[in-house]
Amino acid sequence: MNRIPFFLVCLGLLLSTYSCGVEKFIPEDEVLYTGAQLETTLSAEEEVTDLNTLKAELNTLLQPQPNSTFLGMRLGLYYHYKAQKEKPGFLNKWLNKKFGEEPVYLSQTDPQRIENLILNRLDNHGFFYSNVQSEIDSTDNYAKIKYMATLSKPYTLNMYQIIKDSLPIYDVIDETLAESPLNQGDRFDLTLMKYERERIDNELKQKGYYNFNPDFLIFEADTNQYDNRKFDLFLRLKKQVPQKSVIPYTIDSITVYPKYTLGDTTALSEAKKVNGIEFVQNDMFFKPPKLEPYILFTKGQKYDAQTAKLTSNRLSAIGSYKFVNIQFTETDTTAAADCTGSLYAELFLSPLTKRSLRAELQAVTKSNGFAGPGLSLAYSNRNLFRGGETLSILGYFSYASQLSGGSNQNLQSIGAGLKTDLTLPRLIPFSPSSFKYAVPKTKISLGVDFLNRSKLYTLTSFNTSFGYTWNANKFVFHELNPISINYVNLTNTTEEFEAILDKNPYLRQSFEQEFIAGLNYTFTYNELVDKD
Repeated sequence: MNRIPFFLVCLGLLLSTYSCGVEKFIPEDEVLYTGAQLETTLSAEEEVTDLNTLKAELNTLLQPQPNSTFLGMRLGLYYHYKAQKEKPGFLNKWLNKKFGEEPVYLSQTDPQRIENLILNRLDNHGFFYSNVQSEIDSTDNYAKIKYMATLSKPYTLNMYQIIKDSLPIYDVIDETLAESPLNQGDRFDLTLMKYERERIDNELKQKGYYNFNPDFLIFEADTNQYDNRKFDLFLRLKKQVPQKSVIPYTIDSITVYPKYTLGDTTALSEAKKVNGIEFVQNDMFFKPPKLEPYILFTKGQKYDAQTAKLTSNRLSAIGSYKFVNIQFTETDTTAAADCTGSLYAELFLSPLTKRSLRAELQAVTKSNGFAGPGLSLAYSNRNLFRGGETLSILGYFSYASQLSGGSNQNLQSIGAGLKTDLTLPRLIPFSPSSFKYAVPKTKISLGVDFLNRSKLYTLTSFNTSFGYTWNANKFVFHELNPISINYVNLTNTTEEFEAILDKNPYLRQSFEQEFIAGLNYTFTYNELVDKD
């Protein structure tokens, strides 16, 4: 007998359970809410940019969401109602647990609140003095809400400037306005103004203003000069901003702890200074001259948040550290508003476990009847020469035997291999400081593989490469191998295997001795990353 497809059984069950509908379960004093609709009209015959985007944003305000439907049926709601019976039974309880939904009634909505939210969002986009109304369309058991928004003519920007006083920070802010996204003719947009404050804060953080905050900036709009819905926008600092927030800071000293452990109370040794940076470590974990190029800020330089972030990324990318913590501390909290503050920087670097060893034991069976055990060993040293170098050694051994009967019975296969990679967190012979975004790496690889098939052949392969890898930015990755060599050699062939090769020239060609040397380059562009 043919089996009835499972999905048809499920569909039949769903339709049968829904045959009575949900109307009879709705309480007498309630009406089921079926959703809301928003209609927008323009009060002036004028084209509005990004109108569809604005409509989509306004539609997100239409809350609450009604009960879901499937082919016009409210199954989740039906299962909920059935489970509320005095004796619902196992099936109704299970369906309610998996698919049930609480009912959404008209009494749970608040049209006046939604109207105010829509008006507020329209104000944020420059449509001041718009009008929003709502009406309820209901039947005996169901009701929906219709919102009608009449958009006024939006206000547009005529002029944007900063209101200055004697503080030097105003001149710095004024210089950043050339890159402002606020342009003449733009519609009033609160989101864009918030972005402008954050942009200015980011610029100031790169010019030494360590204690600045975007909330210290305030916008003032003036519409009194115009009667055609234009406005002038003025930027200024809020009153009573702390003095320390309006002065730039320079880095007075830098101390690095290359082998920091949280809670370690051991007395620290004397510092070793390299290019003005102090390195403190009781035993030599990381050579200071090797570590110093990864630190992008220097003594006497103005504080730069972006440089600090890049330095943290570079130190983490070396591969020797589990945590990187950069702290800046003010040396003088009483600086006057017309001077420069001082910071001392501390870099706490917590190492990863230097050496690791991993072993894997495998049992393999193949479709051609071969089966047997395999063993692989992996060793790594994350700081081989105390300069962030990573040594990886991978070795494997496998044995397989033909278990099935026939002419191939008792055939054996033995495989072994060894691969060594040495990765250095720098581009030999270039300096790491030449690459600001990320740490470039030099990779040297050497490997050999051995395969012996009893009664057939022995195959030996050798490969080595020397190359570089680096990230140009968060999207672009480069890999260049100026030296790449592969050598394959077939030996100990039997007469039986030679006969097979004679019958198949293409197979013989694939087993011929090969020596391949060349250069290869890989370019990768990937936007599927965190754009934080």
